[in-house]
Amino acid sequence: MAGGETSEGARAGMGVLEADRSLLIGEAAPTLKHLRDLGLTDPRPGLRYAMAASLIHSSYLHENLGELGGLTAGVLDALNRAGDGFLRRTAAAAVYHEAAATTSGELSKAVAKIAATFPAWAARQGWLRESAILSVGLNRSQLPPKVLAALMRQITGVLCLEGEQSVVKSLLSPHIDEQLRAMASDISDPKTHLYDLMGRDALTFVYERLGPEHAPVFDAVVTDARGRTGKGSGPGKKAASQRAAHDFLRRHMPQEFTSTRITTASPEQPRELHPSFAHSRAVRQLQDLFSLRDAARALLSQAFVHPSWAYENRGEIKRRNQQDYQVLAHMGSHVLPYEHQLALARHAVMGPSDTVDFQSLPNSAYDAAFQLVGLADGVLLGAGQASLGTTPEIRADVFQAVIGAVAAADHFEAPLARRWPAAWSSVWGKIVPTRGLRKDPTTRLQQASSAMKLELDFEFGSIGPRHDEEFQATACLHSTMLGGHFRVPGPWIKGGKTPARHEASTIVLEILDRLSTTAPARSLDGAHALHQELAAFLLTQQAHVLQTAPISTQRWSDLRLFGLHLAADPNDLLTWAHGADELLGPDLDLPADSSLRTVLRKSLEEPADPDRLLDTHLADTLRILEQVEAPDKLTQEHISRLIHLCDIFRCLGADDSDISLPDLVSDWSILHRRHLTTPAAPPPVQLSGRERAILDAAVTAVAAGRGNVGIDILNDRPLHLRIHSDSITPVNLTDISTLWPKVSRTATMKPHEHGLDVIVTTTPLPSNPGPISQAVIGALRPSPEPYRAAMADLLHDLKNQLVAARLAESQPAESRTARLQQQLTASRHLDEAHALAMRLRAATAPPAGNSARALELGSFLRHYAGTVLTRLPPFISLATPKASRAVQVAIDPRTLTAALDNLVGNAIEALHQGGHISLAWVADAHEAVIEISDDGPGLPSDIAAALAAGQRIRSTKPGGNGLGLLSARSLLTRAGGQLAHGRTSTGTAWFITLPRDPATFPEPA
Repeated sequence: MAGGETSEGARAGMGVLEADRSLLIGEAAPTLKHLRDLGLTDPRPGLRYAMAASLIHSSYLHENLGELGGLTAGVLDALNRAGDGFLRRTAAAAVYHEAAATTSGELSKAVAKIAATFPAWAARQGWLRESAILSVGLNRSQLPPKVLAALMRQITGVLCLEGEQSVVKSLLSPHIDEQLRAMASDISDPKTHLYDLMGRDALTFVYERLGPEHAPVFDAVVTDARGRTGKGSGPGKKAASQRAAHDFLRRHMPQEFTSTRITTASPEQPRELHPSFAHSRAVRQLQDLFSLRDAARALLSQAFVHPSWAYENRGEIKRRNQQDYQVLAHMGSHVLPYEHQLALARHAVMGPSDTVDFQSLPNSAYDAAFQLVGLADGVLLGAGQASLGTTPEIRADVFQAVIGAVAAADHFEAPLARRWPAAWSSVWGKIVPTRGLRKDPTTRLQQASSAMKLELDFEFGSIGPRHDEEFQATACLHSTMLGGHFRVPGPWIKGGKTPARHEASTIVLEILDRLSTTAPARSLDGAHALHQELAAFLLTQQAHVLQTAPISTQRWSDLRLFGLHLAADPNDLLTWAHGADELLGPDLDLPADSSLRTVLRKSLEEPADPDRLLDTHLADTLRILEQVEAPDKLTQEHISRLIHLCDIFRCLGADDSDISLPDLVSDWSILHRRHLTTPAAPPPVQLSGRERAILDAAVTAVAAGRGNVGIDILNDRPLHLRIHSDSITPVNLTDISTLWPKVSRTATMKPHEHGLDVIVTTTPLPSNPGPISQAVIGALRPSPEPYRAAMADLLHDLKNQLVAARLAESQPAESRTARLQQQLTASRHLDEAHALAMRLRAATAPPAGNSARALELGSFLRHYAGTVLTRLPPFISLATPKASRAVQVAIDPRTLTAALDNLVGNAIEALHQGGHISLAWVADAHEAVIEISDDGPGLPSDIAAALAAGQRIRSTKPGGNGLGLLSARSLLTRAGGQLAHGRTSTGTAWFITLPRDPATFPEPA
């Protein structure tokens, strides 16, 4: 058996779900009781743990990361998909048994309706609602149907892995039976049915558009020649006209709803066809391989009947009560994906990961499988098609029809893996892979187009007779920003519209791949003129999107758009930018304040201090100072640490100009004259303001030993300076060499026996940069951090207070009274220093503790709002956000709490006479936005302007230091988020933009 025993394979892997779950089994009791009533016999402990895990909603998982053993978002996703696959497979089987003569189109519509109404049915299951394990933000009594549907699919997935398919069928049959009864008494296409009854000329449809532009609603009225009417509304004309036709039939022709719309199975069973020896041999071979009864031969025969043969031999088809393979192929299209999803779920459970990349198998996989099994001689083709042979699409359809026939002959009881023939073992891995597949070209192009804000559509052309038809797809890319479009025709191919669409998509993807190389212009040398124009169109569109619209930099990097995937190496990014400038020429209009530079800087920003060593050193320094209880305990070391930190933070907050190394060496010669030996001809290396500050600090530290200082240049690419002294006194070079490199990721500093080595990795800049290269060069310049500048100012004030305390304490006194006055003055300065230190600690202390790097936003905000309510004055009201869906964002709870505390605290202070505060959030597929608003007096214009300009904020509050907003923005920036002030007619609004957690997955519909 190729697939392995399903239940045993699952049991081997479900152990990852068993760790630390005993507390959850009690919550699963209602579900376990319901399943026992359906036939689940005395589940073993492992299955009870697994059932409890299947009742965990993804929002609860993200609130308790690391506390649920091997359970991950990928495991829940895999269980969800396996459950959905079994639902569709079972629904298809039920529809097939109820209506054996139905068409594949009717079968498809019926299965789609059963799947679409599944969430509403799941929402009515009280035992499921009672057992659900949810985040704190989800209200059990008001759960969205899709939450309960996800849990039901997870339960189904676990039971399928455990080999309990019979229990699952009993679980799902009430819903499926209910929908079958509804479909039997309803009309699937009322408008067409009404046309068939009365004729098109006898009916008139009139439409009226209502509602706003972004959410239109259409009213439709259908009138017949006798003046009878039917009315309906919908989001589009099609939906409105269908509902109007349905209303007309209900009101004026109710008898139409009494007849069964899905035909019942014919009492006469299909009989085997005998058109050729090869066909009969293929049927017999299949029967033997799968150990099927003789009664299955008619279905196996049907699996080989192409529509062209059925049409040419319709008399024989009617006598044998047969049909072509299309219905069976549709059945196989549900059986095979379920086996694939089940295999992926088993693999995910046995080796948990954060994501499971599931892609539907393409026709090429089924075509390859069919060619391996050697049944091509059994296919029945019409004369015209026989002259052309079988196409990949036909072979894929026949293979799916064969699987559909095998499953139908077995009444869809056992999983396919249990009865898979050993002779076909090599085929199993092709149709049931346990690894994710590469997305098809059209899907990949759709993702790239969406990121680039392009509208993608396809137009089709066809030539040749129907049995030998060729198709051409043209990819149509429309840009609202550029006010134009681009059409990319693909080649003429056989096989249908889908392969033709993939071919056209591949052409665009190949151009995008060429644009992602470090030399995009050279990669297009020799390319067709149309392809060069397409490359320019795509690159121009990307540049305009980056100028005008917020994007997910991680998404663009993953898709290799606009060189953002090269940001890890500035040299590669500059090389790419130079090639992009060559491709577009000098005509690309990039304004000086373009957000393109900001996006590039965000991509380039690899934190120079990822372990936050500067903040830790600052916290240690402030803690030491707070422990100094008397002025006479102050030392020069205390002051030196403050001066050192002040210099570093001032450097981070400044926007110093570049300087060449020869000019810097000249400055050193003047500053340290008679004590400094410099190289005669230093190389003309250009240094940034931060790199200069690092070198200045190194020279100053070594020169503090009061000996003769020498500077040697050991290399110029990268720049390697050795700074040494012949008289090193106990100057602490450890802090210098540890802290200063945190200012810039381009510099490193290492102490040696006689001084310091400094290595600066510079990026050579082009001599005549184009507009894109200029944007990259601007992005390479470190941006000033006003938060650090404000800290430097406070550190400077703190240092002054300590110096004043030491001076007052150390000066000689003429009398005992004068001495006491000096001590009082010194004590006052020390008290003021302590107060400044406390304010600095409160404003700059990083969130403590190790938190998860992701949270479920809806439940977090509801919980946070609950804590705010406990401290909210009675004259201020708070609107809490609803959590209608689970959205995970990539930020730890402590950091987001710290940022929100600052903004909400400001709102509370502003509403001293009462008012209202509101928390709300929205999200798309890539990021989420939190809005914090109040109806107070509003943010002063000078503070809003300073924040927008990245300048120091001067607080208007008594005792305020202006660090609050800057601290909140700094915390969010480090987490990859943004803080922005919104314009409102009254009050203040803040918007926090956070990236979605890349480890999350979209829930199935």
